[in-house]
Amino acid sequence: MHGSAQYRAFISYSHRDARWGEWIHRRLETYRLPSPIVGRATPFGPVPDRLQPIFRDRDELGTATDLTAEITTALQQSLFLVVICSPAAASSRWVNQEIKSFKRLHGDDRVRAIIVEGEPFSNDPATECFPEALRFRSGADGELSGLRAEPIAADLRPGGDGKRFAISKLVAGLTGARLDELVQREHHRRSRKLRALAAGLGALVLLFAGLALEAVRQRNAARLAQNEAEAARKDAEGLVEFMLTDLRTRLNAVGRLDVLDSVGKRALAYYDARDLGQADPDALGRRARAQLLVGEIDNLRGDLDSALNAYQAAAATTGEQLARDPKNPQRVFDHAQSVFWVGYIAWQRGDAAQAKTRFTQYHDYAQQLLAIDPDKDEWRMELDFAYSNLGTLALDQGQAGEAEAFFRKSLAVSSGLAGKNAGDVDRLIAHGQSYAWLADSLHRQAKMAEARAARLAELALYATLDAGKSDNAQIRNRQATALYRLAQIEIAAGELQQAVARASDAVRSFEQLSAGDPDNMEQADRTSLAYAVLGEAYFHVGRSGQARATLLRSIEIAERLVAHDDSVAQWREQNLALPQLTLARVHVATGDTTAARRLFATVTNSLRGSIRREGADPRTTRIYCAALAGQARLSSRSEPLWSEIASTLSRKVGRQSPDGLVLLAEADAALGQLEAAREIAAQLSVAGYRHPDLLSVLERYPTLGNFKGGAAR
Repeated sequence: MHGSAQYRAFISYSHRDARWGEWIHRRLETYRLPSPIVGRATPFGPVPDRLQPIFRDRDELGTATDLTAEITTALQQSLFLVVICSPAAASSRWVNQEIKSFKRLHGDDRVRAIIVEGEPFSNDPATECFPEALRFRSGADGELSGLRAEPIAADLRPGGDGKRFAISKLVAGLTGARLDELVQREHHRRSRKLRALAAGLGALVLLFAGLALEAVRQRNAARLAQNEAEAARKDAEGLVEFMLTDLRTRLNAVGRLDVLDSVGKRALAYYDARDLGQADPDALGRRARAQLLVGEIDNLRGDLDSALNAYQAAAATTGEQLARDPKNPQRVFDHAQSVFWVGYIAWQRGDAAQAKTRFTQYHDYAQQLLAIDPDKDEWRMELDFAYSNLGTLALDQGQAGEAEAFFRKSLAVSSGLAGKNAGDVDRLIAHGQSYAWLADSLHRQAKMAEARAARLAELALYATLDAGKSDNAQIRNRQATALYRLAQIEIAAGELQQAVARASDAVRSFEQLSAGDPDNMEQADRTSLAYAVLGEAYFHVGRSGQARATLLRSIEIAERLVAHDDSVAQWREQNLALPQLTLARVHVATGDTTAARRLFATVTNSLRGSIRREGADPRTTRIYCAALAGQARLSSRSEPLWSEIASTLSRKVGRQSPDGLVLLAEADAALGQLEAAREIAAQLSVAGYRHPDLLSVLERYPTLGNFKGGAAR
């Protein structure tokens, strides 16, 4: 036993759950650990052969005002606390007090939960099954903090883990043993029972060899048992398929990462408990899809290392399957998914070369699928995604024209698929995303009217979906994203009040989504950017106080993202730097130039290394130069700063976005290069670009507006 602990565990439960308390107590104390792992060292001491003794209080506490001395002593002498969770337990003062007392004595990390009824974190007294002390972590003072806990929980509810798996899961938590080893133990135990039963039947047949009728009956029974086992296996495979397809789609719609994670891990546990050497290719394909699902959840939670490990494990499986059967479209499809997700991690980390390699492979696999069956909609959808991926890479490198070409190809495919599958949510969302990417590429080229039209077309699609799917988290997320991106276009078009309204709607929607799915880092990413756009809109309409508060909220979320994983280039270089840049401008507008200088310097110092990197994102370069421009406007010796801006932006002038071109025009004008500045101003103004920054430059340098047709003001 670990340290001075007398009991392996203390079972805490409401006495309305006494039946469950007795059953769990009995199952734990009679559980035998697999002999090969008994004695293995763990953080909780050697793995025992049994879990005895387990303490279970059998007496009501009645009208007592505090825990009895026996209970307090048992809590002190218990290695773990097992909480039987139900609405009755959640409302029990004594269960809550036992949890708090155990945490004060031993900390949070040795508390285990097993759910028998209700819903965790429902916040509804009628259904909430986690007591308050289980829902929150303890602070340094031993009292509950406001930080949500994530207790390890087995699930005995109908549709949950099932009794065998739940007990194995709980035993793993009480010993430090691996769950897959315990699941294998259950499998081997059942196999031994079946072998013993088969041996007994064989002896009976020998004993009554003369009873031919009995022999026939036994043979038929064996065949029936074999058929039942095969049917059970097929049922299990069918359940896994349902979990990885229909159930996953439904959970995606409500934005429940926790349940999706459970789905993926339960599917993996099923396959890990099987002899994969005997598994057919379809089963291995489903296992790879389960690994990809677990990787996606890790990715959304911002754990890129774990996500990449899961993706690479899936790629190893699917790659081997494809090598064995290269003409099989299902094997091609499965491996394409693995390749994409490995490339996606590279893209997130700013590794453009690796991302392009993987995304190009994904595109080639999509073409291969269409060559096998050109009429299959699923394969055409893969081509749609492949075009979007390559367009995204081109856009990241400032090649907006090339990106537009890819996105128009994507739009043509997704439009055709949506037309053939009216009412299909996935098809319509993919159609909307094609419009979204096209709008971004058009905005980068200052094609303002076309960019706005594409964003409005995207929103119109989501509106048709939302009419009957208002609770679909995917739709709401994409609507909110489209709103703040449309607000950016409206800022660029000079429609500032409309931009404030759009961005405000986006922020409200994202806050509601985040409240229901706080671990979703992708959603936090978009929320921080929506706040940054709203802060910029407030700044341009002169609402400095609201701009400051909004930008601070954007910075707060971005700092949480960077702290979570600083390998994600965009979180450091854009999510955090962009609101810092705008906040510095707010400081200038309100007369706090000291704070402004400090913040401009923070941005330039944080980005200087990034912009010197080969293949640096043009958006990052633009933010860096904007911070230099902020310093130049406050400096009496501004020429070196303007020179650096002009040199940096002119190196790839054809790849600059409109806001980058505005900075270049201002730098050229400050350096006396009026003709070059006038050419840029004319190009943007004729395109309908009315961003307040451009109008400000034209106001400070009136001669820049002296081009043919004049600058529309």
